[in-house]
Amino acid sequence: MNTVRDRASGWQHAKLSGHENESDVENLFSDMRFCESFSKRLGIKKIKSASVGGLQESSVTSVFGDKTKSKTDLQLTLEDDSVVNISIKKSCAGQVYLIGVDRFIEGYELQFGESIPDEIKGLLYLYFYGHPDTNKLLSNPVVTNGQSVRLIQYQRRHNRLVWESLYNLDEKLAESLLNWFKSNIDKIADFCFSKGLAKDSKEWADYVWYINLLGEDNVDTIFSIEEIKSSVKQHADLVVASKINGGSTTQLPFGFVQWHQSKMQFHHMFEKLAAIVSKKL
Repeated sequence: MNTVRDRASGWQHAKLSGHENESDVENLFSDMRFCESFSKRLGIKKIKSASVGGLQESSVTSVFGDKTKSKTDLQLTLEDDSVVNISIKKSCAGQVYLIGVDRFIEGYELQFGESIPDEIKGLLYLYFYGHPDTNKLLSNPVVTNGQSVRLIQYQRRHNRLVWESLYNLDEKLAESLLNWFKSNIDKIADFCFSKGLAKDSKEWADYVWYINLLGEDNVDTIFSIEEIKSSVKQHADLVVASKINGGSTTQLPFGFVQWHQSKMQFHHMFEKLAAIVSKKL
């Protein structure tokens, strides 16, 4: 069996079914009664029109000046010509953002107008990918103390250190990285769910709508981005190093983040969000 092909086929299916779901959601707004009900649900003005990008979705200008995909899937134009942007989640769990370490660091700094400390940048490269000293550190028996050959090989293969290795290297440094995630978890959630790398605020999502009209998941819940940001900040204690595989993933209030194809892969989980967000629409 060709695992790579199977994985690629799975991503292609997810992409196509996601666009099919978005199209079905767009069709809901052809019903005036649904529009009226939805307006009341969000507490917004009367909806004049609704549109999704679908397969022909165009890229938008990024904070780097190149092109990127907007986090907005559904755009509602209201009677006063104001716009409400919604990110649609077809599945209750899955990838919410896949981004290289360089792009994450530089994009985060540009979006929020603040610098990530150099020490934290180095730790992000060590934990996820790309630090020039990774293999050298993995040759240090102190760093890999008590680890299985399989775990050491895993880290060498992916050019990264898991949490267990970071703690063995320097416990205070490891804690500083974890504390950075905790202190900035609201911005990280904002980055993953709403802003991404899109430069224009008109492209940022205002809401996340878990809705599946394909009969796969029985879900229809909306979270506002502001409520997500507020809730994850209140539950920053849920940012913890995973105990599986030496701490190869980091648990977050809205899901988790892990290494994937030499990048940072953030995952969303509906159950986690529903448990911490008080105002569900």
